[in-house]
Amino acid sequence: MVFQSSLDHFPLQSITMMLVCIIAIFLSFARADTISSFLTDGENKTSTLLEVEDQEWNDLSILRQMINQETVIRLALVKNVHALVSDVNLMKKSFAASETTISGLQQTIEALNTLVYSLQKENSELKNSSIISQTRMMEFETRTQTLNESVSSLQDKLDINQMESDEKRQEMFNKTNSVIADIKIELRYLSVTLFDFKEHADMETESRDNKYGELEHYFNSSLNELKSENFQIKNDVTNLTAKVQNVEDSQSEVKGELTENLNRTVTKFETQFKTSEYERLKLSSTVSSLEVAQMNMSKSRCDVSKRIGFTATVSSTSTSWNSGTLVFPGVITNAGNGYNPSTGVFTAPTAGVYVFFVNVQSYSTNSIFTAVVLNGVTKVRTMAYSNGSSDHYDAGPNLVVLTLQKGDRVWVKRYSGQGYYIDGPITTFSGFLF
Repeated sequence: MVFQSSLDHFPLQSITMMLVCIIAIFLSFARADTISSFLTDGENKTSTLLEVEDQEWNDLSILRQMINQETVIRLALVKNVHALVSDVNLMKKSFAASETTISGLQQTIEALNTLVYSLQKENSELKNSSIISQTRMMEFETRTQTLNESVSSLQDKLDINQMESDEKRQEMFNKTNSVIADIKIELRYLSVTLFDFKEHADMETESRDNKYGELEHYFNSSLNELKSENFQIKNDVTNLTAKVQNVEDSQSEVKGELTENLNRTVTKFETQFKTSEYERLKLSSTVSSLEVAQMNMSKSRCDVSKRIGFTATVSSTSTSWNSGTLVFPGVITNAGNGYNPSTGVFTAPTAGVYVFFVNVQSYSTNSIFTAVVLNGVTKVRTMAYSNGSSDHYDAGPNLVVLTLQKGDRVWVKRYSGQGYYIDGPITTFSGFLF
């Protein structure tokens, strides 16, 4: 069975060549026997036949050895063929594992897209509900504050008017009591002098007329004073109306201020929405990086000797780096040895289209902006922007595809800001031949 299997894998042309060689060897032996028989005489025929028989046995022995050697060679070929078949099976299994990994990455990307969509929808709903709640709250606070202010103002004015009315009423009451006391005195005097009425009738009549005239004059003057006080009260009411109008004007100003505060709140929510949009863009950039990684895995059948790629990371956190080239000394991969970890510069070993990816993580609340540079010319930039004390350790990723010639140099340099952060290989620089 092994021999038959080896024949199946062995090329037909090689078998034909072996048969031709064997036939040629037999023909050469036969020709040698014929020549030998012509050269010898009849007396040596017996010895010649023996020699021929010995020669044939030697030839058969050589033929057996050649056949054995051929069998050994065929067995070795069969063994090599089996080894090749095993290698092919291993390669098939490796390709199947790669396909499974690619499928898993596609599912992960779809899950991330679904999560991004749900986050966007939830963010929109929260924004709408927050705006409605804020508007209702502001309206309620405005109405409550206005009502409290109006009630307080009216209460103060009523208290003042009540006090003024009480004072005027008390004053009028005192004046009336004084007049009544005078009348009582006069009545007592009249009762005392009643017996002398006849004698002093004329005098008393004249005196009484004078007194009544004075009393009438006093009442008239008191009435005029009351009219003037009433007019003053009307003026006070007019002033109170003017003050109410001023309060309404103040309420209008307060409404304007509340409107301005509401506009500022809306602007703040718009800023937060823009920040969430920026986070979504960063997530999209990360998804693009995953797609690039998937594409690289699909290219895994290319020649290993022609692969060029590297990934490097910083070795420690820096809070004060603010100039020059950002060096990534921690080499994770450097196929083709194009990246120099001492200078942070990648030099293209061969011409072609290259893909570069960089992520610089900001330190705490710092902001850091970097640029990917080709031969000193900025191609793309990254941004890890912090907008306040509640925003920490932002990511600044970006990806660029560049056409390079052999010897072209690519590196990362500072554009603005300072510092970077490392928590594992998170601030990295990568590139590979597309």
